[in-house]
Amino acid sequence: MNMPASSHYVIKADRLFAPDELRGTFWVEIEAGRIKHALKEQPSGIEVLDATGFLVAPGFIDVHIHGYGGHDIMEASSEALECMATGLPHAGVTSFLPTTTGAQIATLQHVMTALSSKLATVEGARPLGWHLEGPFLSKQMPGAMNPEGFEIPTIGNAEALLDSGPVALMAVAPELEGAIPVIEYLVSRGVHVSIGHTDTDFEHAVAGIAAGATSMNHLFNVMRPLLHREPGPVGAAFLYDVYLQFIADGVHTHPATIALVSRYLKDRLVLISDSVLAVGLGIQGEFDFDGQKVTVDETSVRLPGGRLAGSILTLDRAVRNVVNIGGLDLASAFRVAGQNPARSIGVTDRGIIRPGAVADIVILTPDLHVSSTICEGSVVYRA
Repeated sequence: MNMPASSHYVIKADRLFAPDELRGTFWVEIEAGRIKHALKEQPSGIEVLDATGFLVAPGFIDVHIHGYGGHDIMEASSEALECMATGLPHAGVTSFLPTTTGAQIATLQHVMTALSSKLATVEGARPLGWHLEGPFLSKQMPGAMNPEGFEIPTIGNAEALLDSGPVALMAVAPELEGAIPVIEYLVSRGVHVSIGHTDTDFEHAVAGIAAGATSMNHLFNVMRPLLHREPGPVGAAFLYDVYLQFIADGVHTHPATIALVSRYLKDRLVLISDSVLAVGLGIQGEFDFDGQKVTVDETSVRLPGGRLAGSILTLDRAVRNVVNIGGLDLASAFRVAGQNPARSIGVTDRGIIRPGAVADIVILTPDLHVSSTICEGSVVYRA
């Protein structure tokens, strides 16, 4: 596959997903980082990137990722952000939300202040803002985080965080005292709120949704389970129209659960990696994560006691899993990796191939391995 030498070119595709599959042969015209047209006839005088025989789909969007290639965003270093931006296109990711842990407000302010100015200029996959996974989380459901870093939800605390950088998404435990007015405040400031790291019952979960929460943070994980007499946050997730972040690695969620959500919840499903610094290294052993020692094996990242601590999942593997394990059709698989994540944070010009959209595109082999990744019109990765 010859790569284009200019910023104005067309992609010739015979399997184009926008994310719905379009039949026939198409020429997707790209100019100045945007999609100009999707044509059924080849325009003259424009360089052609021939992707016939491949799958051409919207770029993947990872709204929940902590690190990549040996770096964690909590380092507050340019190297960490750049490593994520340049490494994630290997997995077909064209944009992402660097995701913090539930640290104290001063620590989160330091991270955002150090890096927010670089979000718009870093090369590779585009950071679309911050995902604050905390600090307004339940100490009963810390997961792998240190609960000593969790803070009380107040408007003042929330305002201090929002004034430190562009927050796109924030996880909140709705049962905490003060959480509901904080959710309402966050939404009024344009932040998308997810329910997560929560010991909430069904009623408080519904109250959080009524206050404006529109997502569930890694559904099933670090929250009360669904019981027939106490449906909890999972029951609220099934009943109410919220997006469902989901780690489809077969470790955080059983293969049968992957099949369950793929079959019944695909319209609201949002694939996430929740990956930590070890992803992309291809090595096993001990690493530091959020001030703790974790062990990486072939499939997972765990604390010394065996508790999961993020993942080593990549979104291209998650796509393969929802297709091969979950039974999703290709168009739906590309939607849950692109369009749904975009919509879950209010983005309408990514995760889709149409005129005017950002030219974020992934080109895959028929067995769903990434061949090339295009970010904002530029080919940034070739296998």
